[in-house]
Amino acid sequence: MLKSLVNRYTGERLLLSDQTPGERSLWLLKRRIRAFDRLIQDKGLTVSFLTITQSDDLLDNSRWITSVMEKIKKAIEKMGGKMYYLAVLEAQPKRYQKYGVIAFHWHLAVACSSPGLLPHGRRLENGHVQKEREGLVITWDWLYKNIRQKFGKYFVCDSYSHNVFDYLGKYLAKGDPLLELIRSTGKKVRIFSSSRFPVEYQMSGDQKREYQEIILAEPEAGDLYWRCEGSRILGRGKEIVEHVWQTFVFRKIIYPKVYSISGAWIIDQLPPSEESGVSSERS
Repeated sequence: MLKSLVNRYTGERLLLSDQTPGERSLWLLKRRIRAFDRLIQDKGLTVSFLTITQSDDLLDNSRWITSVMEKIKKAIEKMGGKMYYLAVLEAQPKRYQKYGVIAFHWHLAVACSSPGLLPHGRRLENGHVQKEREGLVITWDWLYKNIRQKFGKYFVCDSYSHNVFDYLGKYLAKGDPLLELIRSTGKKVRIFSSSRFPVEYQMSGDQKREYQEIILAEPEAGDLYWRCEGSRILGRGKEIVEHVWQTFVFRKIIYPKVYSISGAWIIDQLPPSEESGVSSERS
């Protein structure tokens, strides 16, 4: 039986076979960018755009970009600020085929609680960077020391728009070539990365209504660990399980699922009678 996606509100059906792995990844990424935009607008955050060219000798480290952004986050939080980020990976398959150089580019939107925490530069027509302002916390020298890598480069500038989707959207159409390039090189590289946003900004309108109904009926559910996992919103509890062996007591913390709010699209099995006649639309 074929698997399909069914919209549990409208009944619309979409065959999974109509979506490539790249398209499914981009669908999840679009949801994350929309949540990031809502977070920025609601909290009035200041946005900077950061571009990092990742060296080929670091490509086997799939969590490299996460570690870099964690350093920036800790530096800003140490000064009493807040920082969230979202990163999208871009590749150049033609360059790799011609020169054997991958030259992955990370395009990042970095949202801070105060303006000017990151430096500002301007890219000139010859490709060089003109440094126009130091950052109050993250300086050009700080970036050089903490992102320094063989043949790696970086560039950062202030954003003139709070709509991050406009900036990152142009890199979303390269999902399948990017996945194919990663497979051909045998590297373990993330396609996108982000901070953990507050869950309320990742909910759809219908999910938010269901969440509010749960909290209204069971107020103690508000104390659960709510987070987005895939397209679902899960509420997890916290338990300590003890195992006794001879005179030793081992304790393990687990987070069992208590509530699950499904996304608009859920996986369903297509009945055999409908497999040949269903009409599907590509998202």
